[in-house]
Amino acid sequence: MNKPSLMDRNEQVFSKLRASLASCQVPCELIDEVVELQPGITFERGAMVFCEGTSDGLLACVISGFVKVYCPVGDGIRTLVRLAVPGDVIGYQNYLDGRDRCARLFEAQASSKCNVALFSRDRIIRSLEKLPAKNLVHLIEMMNTYWSQELQWFATLLSLPFSERLELVMSDLALRAGVKDSEGTVLIPVLGHEDFAEMIGCSRPMVSRLISDMIDARLIARRGKNYVLLSKWDFDCLQSLDRSTRARNQSDVNRALVAEHRINSISRRSEAAA
Repeated sequence: MNKPSLMDRNEQVFSKLRASLASCQVPCELIDEVVELQPGITFERGAMVFCEGTSDGLLACVISGFVKVYCPVGDGIRTLVRLAVPGDVIGYQNYLDGRDRCARLFEAQASSKCNVALFSRDRIIRSLEKLPAKNLVHLIEMMNTYWSQELQWFATLLSLPFSERLELVMSDLALRAGVKDSEGTVLIPVLGHEDFAEMIGCSRPMVSRLISDMIDARLIARRGKNYVLLSKWDFDCLQSLDRSTRARNQSDVNRALVAEHRINSISRRSEAAA
């Protein structure tokens, strides 16, 4: 009996990826060509998924777990650019090296045990070459919008005091990697004070003080190793950012947020059906 494919076992994550590609007017048949039958690779917590400067021509979609995307800035120092969640694509940022090859600009490290599906950049390019000109124009417009919104995000973040940076980062994580319950929104990734310090560009002691103040103000609470944004948490800090990846309607947001919780049950149901 054939085992269910990676796509069947992780239908919700690939549905998110399909929706993202479809929003760029990529035809369904080309989406199938890119997505189907991709190999799944498991990485243990702390393992390097991608290294900066490599030119292997691969991208990846996070299937389960979480991946930290870093920008190395020299002398062993690096900035945490993004915490990738299930359904996110990583490894696409690149530059041309001395041999005119596409080399990886950022590095990616497993924040937890994770599984990723690998994609060939060449295969994606061959698929895009089949698109009509009007679809390519729309795709370029979408890419320009995406990078403009990324620039807005970081420009806004850098303009804020550390306390408001932390509020913004936590709000973003709650929308992308949180689950609502009776108390508020649980942040599923297990993150320490050092992780938050890397996200907002300050020292660990500063983050410890800010989090302590939030707990005293009953804005957040600890539940085991996870943080909970309590019901009085204010998400207004995100409203000024017109970002398509964060300003979705609530049903679309919830689909992305619960992927990590539902992924194992989806896998078990598919395997039982097989």
